[in-house]
Amino acid sequence: MKAWVWEGVDRLRLADDWPDPVAKDGWVVVKVVSAGVCSTDVAIIRGRFAAGSSPAVLGHEICGRIASAGRGVTTVKEGDRVVVETSVGCGKCVQCRTGNKHLCREAGEIGFPPFAGGYAQYVAVPESCCRIVPDALSDDQSGIIEASVCPFGAVYRNPPKLGATVLVQGAGVAGLSFIQAVKAYSAGKVICSARNRSRLANAKRFGADVVVNVKEEDLAERVLEETGGIGVDYSIDAAGAPATIENAVRLCAPGGYVRLYGIPSEGSAIAFPAKDMILRQITVAGGTNNELAWAPLLGLVAAGRFNNADMVTHRFAFDGLAEAIDLVDRNPDGLIKAVVHPWE
Repeated sequence: MKAWVWEGVDRLRLADDWPDPVAKDGWVVVKVVSAGVCSTDVAIIRGRFAAGSSPAVLGHEICGRIASAGRGVTTVKEGDRVVVETSVGCGKCVQCRTGNKHLCREAGEIGFPPFAGGYAQYVAVPESCCRIVPDALSDDQSGIIEASVCPFGAVYRNPPKLGATVLVQGAGVAGLSFIQAVKAYSAGKVICSARNRSRLANAKRFGADVVVNVKEEDLAERVLEETGGIGVDYSIDAAGAPATIENAVRLCAPGGYVRLYGIPSEGSAIAFPAKDMILRQITVAGGTNNELAWAPLLGLVAAGRFNNADMVTHRFAFDGLAEAIDLVDRNPDGLIKAVVHPWE
């Protein structure tokens, strides 16, 4: 089969003779029809993020059809269209049994070595990682659903109260997903901050009530103005910068909730406002994955209550993956999500 093989820093090769995967017991082989291009993959390829050894096939945003099934598979069958929930756990520990298999001590992830990913015509995955796609979703919508399920899953785990004021820092894919997630839970006013006018326009388009360009306005002043001097009830950092992490706590109202999602760069010095947390009784929690969120999110997208169709802004044939990687690395205005099609 054809597959893009990561062979080391800035080394990506299109192979036309990569071994076909085999469906072992409890696993299936998926014929990949659309694969989202994630900035994490770019960071791995560029050498900015350590993720196992090469050579390997990356890609963890996957939609496809079941091509074959191993022994014991009962929940999906050949021809079913599925998205791939990428966390792979032992299936036996308390984390795996409580919807937290990404926290399993033996956890791995499809698309991260040693597990092959979706930048190939076929990929093998556990049956438990397959979610059947509603007919209302296109292949490309399904291919990028993983990019939204992590932010949505963080909110699903601890949603805001009805009518809560919410601050979302960052207006990339995660920020746009957080905006729609809290709106789905009937949040009140949603404020989004970023440093780019184009991305703030996207934030408005995807549901933010107020946008703040932090290059032109003082975020603290604007948040206090929008909240009657109290701060927000629910504060989300989707940027991962030291300043945004600190702001997430400082701009939260007494008794409020902070969700940290953006991952800071290695070695970042963060002046974490512990005193504010203690004296104002603020709850701070980190969050990434949530396997229990896949079905609700797919349902919201199918019902038209979560717009990820408009997130797909760039499409590439399979031989254009290297070009797509460069595009995502540059992250120009107009880009939200890029996808590649392994059979084109």
